[in-house]
Amino acid sequence: MSAASPQKQITNFLMEIIKQASFEANYKMPSERMLATKFATSRRSIRLAYQKLIDQGLLVNIHGKGYFTTEKTKTSIATDLRSKKKIYFIVPAIRTSFAQDILYGITDFCDEHMLDVSIKLSKSNPAKEAQYIHSAFSSDVKGVILFPTDNELVNHELLQLSAKRYPIAIIDRYFKNINSSFVSTDNYNAMIEAVKFLHAKKYKRLLYLTSPSSLATSVEERLNGYLAGISKYFGQKDKQSVLTSKMFSSQEIYNDVTAYLKANPETEVIITNGSRTITDAVISAANALNLSIPKDIKLMLFDNDFSSTEAKLIRPYVIQQDAYQIGYRSAATLYNQLYGDLHTEIIRLPVKILDFTEEIPQKIRQ
Repeated sequence: MSAASPQKQITNFLMEIIKQASFEANYKMPSERMLATKFATSRRSIRLAYQKLIDQGLLVNIHGKGYFTTEKTKTSIATDLRSKKKIYFIVPAIRTSFAQDILYGITDFCDEHMLDVSIKLSKSNPAKEAQYIHSAFSSDVKGVILFPTDNELVNHELLQLSAKRYPIAIIDRYFKNINSSFVSTDNYNAMIEAVKFLHAKKYKRLLYLTSPSSLATSVEERLNGYLAGISKYFGQKDKQSVLTSKMFSSQEIYNDVTAYLKANPETEVIITNGSRTITDAVISAANALNLSIPKDIKLMLFDNDFSSTEAKLIRPYVIQQDAYQIGYRSAATLYNQLYGDLHTEIIRLPVKILDFTEEIPQKIRQ
């Protein structure tokens, strides 16, 4: 989790005071000395933060008296900050617990900070996603939180918004050529930790079932982390333990896994995404070969969409992402682009490895 820079903390603190005092012109702000003590920094740093707000017309410095809010604060900022600004959350679907918890995090932050979030389902359609992005910029929507569809193309509409410095926060997928905030799981290190966990449990035959790495940076990072973990803990980059499936349908996943397990009956653990489409197909493939889960093959899942009763039956290991914080932090960084120091951020959050034979994760749907 990346911490805000000292300069950002100061600016955000001052903006909160301005918001609270926005109906009162000539409100006196804290002194440079007091803020320097509070933030354990130099008065020069405080002065720079104040100067940014002066340049925006929000404050005025009266020599010998201090910093004060202005008429613009009263007439413009009061209306702007205390009325809800509309933002979009564009997401392929909200079927999984991962997507649902992201939504909870976003809506909680928006409720706390007077942002009006509208949910737009792209239904994994890049054209529909582009349409929503375009409509956001061409209307009164002030910013976008985007959970992109999995595809190899960078959305042209997204590139245009980035060039115009439109406030954007992107979840899960990182675009190197787009200037936006990015919030995700630390997928690379998560997979290294997953392999380390399995190595400690004395497993030797692992299978990583994945979609093509070209679809999203998160998929690529997980694959690279898995291979790095195999190299570190098993002494080799065993690419034979990776099964790439296009995953267009549950039947395709079933066919791919069945063929692999027939050729590799010694497989002990299958690591994959925890969506029900994938896990149900994997379980069906194992059952068709008279392989029992969890007796013969253990599942390790990125997140969990099983009910507590189902989870007790299959007893998976779970790579638990902090989806709520991903949502909350994505809304927070978008808010900062609207009201704070306007800087973008790259935030990668850690995971927890959970063992259903030892504990039941708190966030399981009943």
